[in-house]
Amino acid sequence: MADGKPGQGASIATLIIVCLVFFIDIANIGMANIALPTIQQKLGYDDGSLQWILTSYSLTFGGFLMAGGRLGDIFGHENILIFGMTLFNIATLACGLANDKIGLVVARAFQGLAAAFTIPAAQSLVALSFDDPDTRVKAFGAWGAAGSSGFVFGPIIGGLFTSLVSWEWIFWLSLIVEGALEIAALGLYFTQNLPNPTHSESDKENKWSTLPVRLDIFGTLVSVSSLILLVYGLTTGNINGWDTPDVIATLATAGCLLVIFVFLEVKVSQDPILPGYMFEDRVRVLGCAAAALTYAVWQGSNYLLTLQLQSFGFSPLSTALRFLPLGITACAVNVIIPLLLKPVGSRNLLLGSWLLCAVGIILLCRMQSGDDYWRLCLPGMILYIAGVGTVYFVGNVTVVATANGALQGTVSGVYNMFLNVGGAVLGVAVLTVITDSVTSNKGGKESSDAVLEGYRAGYYGAIGMSAIGLLLAVFFPSKKDSVPEKPKEDSPTGSPVKSQ
Repeated sequence: MADGKPGQGASIATLIIVCLVFFIDIANIGMANIALPTIQQKLGYDDGSLQWILTSYSLTFGGFLMAGGRLGDIFGHENILIFGMTLFNIATLACGLANDKIGLVVARAFQGLAAAFTIPAAQSLVALSFDDPDTRVKAFGAWGAAGSSGFVFGPIIGGLFTSLVSWEWIFWLSLIVEGALEIAALGLYFTQNLPNPTHSESDKENKWSTLPVRLDIFGTLVSVSSLILLVYGLTTGNINGWDTPDVIATLATAGCLLVIFVFLEVKVSQDPILPGYMFEDRVRVLGCAAAALTYAVWQGSNYLLTLQLQSFGFSPLSTALRFLPLGITACAVNVIIPLLLKPVGSRNLLLGSWLLCAVGIILLCRMQSGDDYWRLCLPGMILYIAGVGTVYFVGNVTVVATANGALQGTVSGVYNMFLNVGGAVLGVAVLTVITDSVTSNKGGKESSDAVLEGYRAGYYGAIGMSAIGLLLAVFFPSKKDSVPEKPKEDSPTGSPVKSQ
C-alpha cells in the first residue's frame, strides 16, 4: 500500500467497515446475554459459573484495551485492525464449535481480547480518515450509532437465532459477517492509502526493542491476572463457601497482585499502562469512578433482568423484544443529552441521571411475574437506561475534554477500561454473588419466592451503586470547570502514511 492520504472513497469505505466491526463487537454482548439460559441447559452450567460467558469477554476486553491502543500506535492501526479481526474470527469459530463449559468460556475470552485490538484501532482510523472537523464529528456520530444499533439489535438477533435454530448460530452469524468485513478490509489495505500517523525512521527501527516498555507488559499481565482471580474468587466463594481454603487463597492472591500492580505503575514502569496523570485531576478521577459504576449498573441489571424475564416463562426471542425499548432509549439519549450539556451543566445532569437509575431499578424490584412487564419493567428499563446513558455520555465528554490533544487517546482508553472492568467485576460478578447468596439463604432455586428475593437483592445492589454514583456527582465540578467551550483538537502529526 502506497504512502499518502486516503481518498474520499477510501475514507468512506473505511468508516463503513469499522462501524460494522463495532456493531458486531457490541451486538455479540447482547446476543450471548439473551442465549444464556439456553446455553446453560445445553452445556450444563450452574448458576454461579454461567456469568463467565459474559465476564470472560469483558475482562480480557477491558484488561487489554490500553495495550491494544498502544499496539496501534506502534505498528499501525490498520495492521492491528486486521490482526484483531483475524483473531476475532478464529475465536468466534471456537465459540460455535464449543461443546463444553470451559471451551466456550476460553473462546469468549479470546473474543474479548480480539475486541481490545479492533476497537481502539477502528476508532483511531475514524479520527484519522477525516481532516475536516465537521465531517469528523459526523463520522463519530455514525460510529456511535453503530454501537447503539448493536446494543438494540444484538439481543433480538440472538433471541431469533436461539429460538428458531440453535444458540451456536449467534456465533456462526458473527463469523460470516466479520469474515466478509475482513475480506473488504484486506481489499482496502492492499489497494488504498489508509490513514496512520507518521512515525520517524528511528521510531520504526526501535519499535521492537522498545515494545516491552511501551506496552508495560508486566503491568498489563498483573492487572488482568488480579481481576480474573478476583472474579473467580467471588464466584467460587458464592458456591463453595467463603471460608474454604481455595476461596481464601484466591482472593488473597488477587489482593496481593493488585498491590503489586499499583507498585509497578507508581514506582517501576517507565511507561505505565495506567498513567499517573489520570489521578492528578478531579474530573478524571470522578469520571473514571462514574464509568465503572455506570457499566456495573447497566451490565449487572441487564444480566439479572434477562434471567428473570426468562424465568417468568418468556422465550429468548420474546425476552429480546422486551429489551427493544431499552435500546431505543439509549439511542434517544445520544441525541438529546448533547443539547442539554451546556444549559443544564454536567453536575446537574449526573445528579439527575443517578436518580433516574435508582428510581428505574426500584421499579424492577417490585416485579412479581411476567404480567408486571408493562406496569413496572418497561418504565423501569426506560428510566435506568436513560440514567446510565447520560452518565456515560457526560463522563466520556468531560474526561476526554480535560486532556490535551496528545493525551486524548490514552485518556479515552483508560476510561473505556474502567467501563468494562466495572461491568465485569462490580456488575455481573458482584450482583450475581448477591443474588445467588440470598436465593440460597431463602430456600434455594426450588422456591419461587426465594428466586424472586434473590433477584430483588441483586437489584438492591445496583441501587446502592447508583447511590454511590449520586454521592460522587455532588463533588463533580461545574460545567465551566469540566467542559471547555471548545473541544481540544489533536495537534497535527504530519501526513498519514502506512506503517512499516
